Amino acid sequence: MTALLLLLIPFVTATLLMVLRPTERARGIALGSTLASLAVALVLWAGFPGGTVTDLHTAWLPSIALDFSLGHDGIGLLMLLLTSVAFPFIIGAGYGERLRHPSLVNALLLYTQCFLYGVFLAQNVVLFYIFYELSLIPVFFLLLYWGGEHRRSITVRFFIYTLLGGMALLFGIVYCLVQPGMDGSMDALGRLQLPVGTQTWLFWALFLAFAIKLPIFPFHGWQPDTYTVAPMQGVMVLAAVMLKMGLYGVVKVVLPAVPDGALYWQRTVIVLSLVGAVYAAIIALRQHDLRRLIAYSSMSHVGVMCAGLFAWNHFGLTGALFQALAHAVLVLAMLYITGALKERTGTSGMGAMGGLKLRMPRLAVLFMLVVMNGISLPLFQSFVGEWLVFNGLWEVDRWLTFMAVTTIVLGAIYMLYAYQRVMLGPDKWQLEVHDAGLRDHLVLVPLIAITLVLGAYPGPILELVDGPALTLLSLFP
Repeated sequence: MTALLLLLIPFVTATLLMVLRPTERARGIALGSTLASLAVALVLWAGFPGGTVTDLHTAWLPSIALDFSLGHDGIGLLMLLLTSVAFPFIIGAGYGERLRHPSLVNALLLYTQCFLYGVFLAQNVVLFYIFYELSLIPVFFLLLYWGGEHRRSITVRFFIYTLLGGMALLFGIVYCLVQPGMDGSMDALGRLQLPVGTQTWLFWALFLAFAIKLPIFPFHGWQPDTYTVAPMQGVMVLAAVMLKMGLYGVVKVVLPAVPDGALYWQRTVIVLSLVGAVYAAIIALRQHDLRRLIAYSSMSHVGVMCAGLFAWNHFGLTGALFQALAHAVLVLAMLYITGALKERTGTSGMGAMGGLKLRMPRLAVLFMLVVMNGISLPLFQSFVGEWLVFNGLWEVDRWLTFMAVTTIVLGAIYMLYAYQRVMLGPDKWQLEVHDAGLRDHLVLVPLIAITLVLGAYPGPILELVDGPALTLLSLFP
């Protein structure tokens, strides 16, 4: 029943916040809830025996193959840990945001956490789809009511993209459910014996929703503007956790159900992913707003991760999954620093900044450590994941590997250029600004510590995904 606690803790707390509306204490209550969830996730990790653990199984609606079945393997546990680690920082970042109705904001964030847990715990494909769609609802309201300028049109675009992807995914899941021997369990997807011709077109029905969620080129149109206008906590949820649903969906739904279709489209997806990664990195070079730079940087990193998944070898798969955690830690830190700078200067435009290291030397050091992780220097967490992905791509095609490596070079340029424009150069800011305080250290120091520890000792995370990766690879000829 431990897995059920992960659903109940944020759901019950969110409902209480919605009903009681404790405006002054809302953030503290939400933070306490996320820390309790983190403790439960760590208990799951400590007691994980390997393989697939089924924590709860109850027949719900047998007529549509829907069981309330919760459990996890190593990959699911990694995503649970990622979600559990991310949300305390997301809630903590809200202490610097002045938003209307903080009780409602934190309730929506906790509902999102609950539904994300459901996605990563679901052992039934229909239950997976239900949680997948539910997770979008609170984020939709966060964007619509607490977003910035032009939020309504941008939120509608986000909704249309996700709706179309969700409809395609529903069609693909229903098609799988009506096949002989399909009982609705996630494991049964790997036992389907669909004709190669069917898998070729069914691949896109299943993959489209996850391609949009990641996003990869050319399904990325919703992302940059959404990241720019969304409230900071909403962007953190989208970038750090929700896009990982796309990676998880590919691993748990697409590849097991249509391995031959995935093999047929392998090179197409890798090329699209890497074209998008290079394209996004080039666009990031031209950005003057730090949040938009992070949006395109995130798209570039995710493109490399998706290419690693479709390399279909041990290096590529484990590297992409490891990089999912590394990217979450990196983007949380980058977005928090962006919010901290905007809180002090009133803008996220890099052109208005400069010389801030003279006024904020401690924040400048923390920012530089985050940048070092962002450009994948050795002994930082991102280096491990990127290195494994490049090794995986090398086994597929050396020119594609070269294409992927260019994203590291471009990333180093735009990350260092952003740091130079914000922290170095002449002092453009005439008002008094304060240096990093206790709250900034409580958020950034643990995130940086994670990058250093896992950069030097990635074994605990790689051991989680090693067994499920080998099982998945056994499906391919």
